[in-house]
Amino acid sequence: MITVAIARALAEEFGDRIESVGAGRIQLLPLRGEEGEAPLDDVEIAVYGRYDGPLTFRELVPRMPELRWIHSTGAGIDTFVTPDLAERGVVVTNSSGVYAPAMAEYAIAGMVAIARDFRRLIEQQDEARWNHEPAVGRELYGKRVGIVGYGGTGRYLATICKAFGMDVWATKRRPIMTAGEPLDRVLPAEGLHELLAASDYVVVTASLNSTTRHLLGEAELRACKPGAVLVNVARGGVLDQDVLLAVLDEGRLAGAFLDVTEPEPLPPESPLWRHPRVIVTPHIAGGSPEGWTRTIDLFCDNLALYLSGETQRFANVADLAEHL
Repeated sequence: MITVAIARALAEEFGDRIESVGAGRIQLLPLRGEEGEAPLDDVEIAVYGRYDGPLTFRELVPRMPELRWIHSTGAGIDTFVTPDLAERGVVVTNSSGVYAPAMAEYAIAGMVAIARDFRRLIEQQDEARWNHEPAVGRELYGKRVGIVGYGGTGRYLATICKAFGMDVWATKRRPIMTAGEPLDRVLPAEGLHELLAASDYVVVTASLNSTTRHLLGEAELRACKPGAVLVNVARGGVLDQDVLLAVLDEGRLAGAFLDVTEPEPLPPESPLWRHPRVIVTPHIAGGSPEGWTRTIDLFCDNLALYLSGETQRFANVADLAEHL
């Protein structure tokens, strides 16, 4: 019998689906992440996500000596990956691309919210103040969006932006434009400054790893086109928030929409909360019932392969070296 550790909330919602794939060969171990829960000595598979106890998943993993595979319900694995996992030969799969529709739609909402000054308009609503203006903000139509990190989410976003009549650029590690790509131009990682200088909207969808921490730092944010809008739905660590505040205060950027910050939760004293040209949301861009269903479907497909000894066919295997 194979023991699968999983957050209690996920077990309650998707346990029957997972157990049906296991066909009597697995047992679920629902956890919150608390001291004194069931022993983890025989856990062979662990699902990361939705643990709401005081112990982090990173703290739980060393207590699982028989662990062979971790599936992350998120695209990022930076919160729990350690050198020990690679040394133990633990396979890690993630949910990259699973939340692409929700995240792309959220990024579009962020672009519109900053472009049309929703923060100020909502404040007027709170004050019950009708302040009719002949023109507020600007359109997305005809503008250029630069997508930093062209993976599953970036590709989905590019498709929507093209339908909106935007010119779409993106950076990509292997800048090869294949037939049917919804891009007007693709640049290598070294072309980031060129993309930033030319884009009216910059949307960050790159994963956080050793090569992307503070990818948008002093030089990059000052290279942005004056009046550009920045949207980050990736990870807070990709962006240097101190520099962001400086360029906002200088008026170089028109505004920023941040669904992710560093740290999380964002401390109440952070000036980002109160900045008049910043909208902050609590890391929810990818959160949708449909997305959670897709990540469990992905896990179940891989689980069937695991049980048949075909792990070499796993989908979404993460490269641990990138995150160490």
